[in-house]
Amino acid sequence: MGVRRRASWMSEYVTAELNYLAERVAELETWSYDPPDGRPRFNGRLRAYQTRITNAREYPEKTLTEHGFCCLHRPSKVSSSPDQNAIRNTGYAEATEWIKDMLQVSQAIVFDHTYRRRLSGRPPLDGTGGSFSEIRTPVGRVHADFTPRSAPKRVASLMTHDANGPLPPYRIYGLWRPLNKRPLQDAPLALASASSVTMHELVPNALVYPDRRGETYAILHSDRHEWFYFPDMQRDEVLLFLHYDSSASPHIPVPHTAFEDPASPTDAEPRESLEMRILVF
Repeated sequence: MGVRRRASWMSEYVTAELNYLAERVAELETWSYDPPDGRPRFNGRLRAYQTRITNAREYPEKTLTEHGFCCLHRPSKVSSSPDQNAIRNTGYAEATEWIKDMLQVSQAIVFDHTYRRRLSGRPPLDGTGGSFSEIRTPVGRVHADFTPRSAPKRVASLMTHDANGPLPPYRIYGLWRPLNKRPLQDAPLALASASSVTMHELVPNALVYPDRRGETYAILHSDRHEWFYFPDMQRDEVLLFLHYDSSASPHIPVPHTAFEDPASPTDAEPRESLEMRILVF
């Protein structure tokens, strides 16, 4: 463990495959269940690209303002057990205070979370629908969580303001942490600097549920994308990154994905992680 930890922290970057959308699809869809007409649950095609992923710990100047993400030391009382009550009661309160302090805002609302666990044996990362498996597994596909269509709908559902009035300016952030007891060595999260992405590379991807439709972005590949990760993340570290900014035009989110770290030992503990989404005014 100690040797591998020193090696990964000293490495300036790793080269790994990231799964991008292979080509633009006019009406890209991901279904949360098997479509009744027998079509595939994901009607796109993925292509793996060998990608340089820089060790962000070597570049402490990478900031939330400039690049859309940062790593923070924030110990939590939430254990590795996916106790939903503990997450909602303790985890939400913790995250709210962290965000208010970090961003110097008076109001922050944690409105949902996802616990993920990679299955034993570490099967290949699911790039087509990990969020909809019985046990939510790390998503191995480059994506972003909100679009100009889905973000306002989601925020409106949380608000009690006049439905006919405009929403106040807001941002949606993601807060992601590993829950493993040891430093994370399996399926870490890679993040692309928002400044390296253009609107042309963002493809709306409808999420079809039995009773509603959501929307995320799938991402087309570009050699200009700048990718980063924080190796050997500990349970007391969190990644804060931008999902959506209502006042930005155009809005460029932070694409992200789980990936297979080539330096990961074969006996690495399968990744457990907790992600939250936070609304900030």
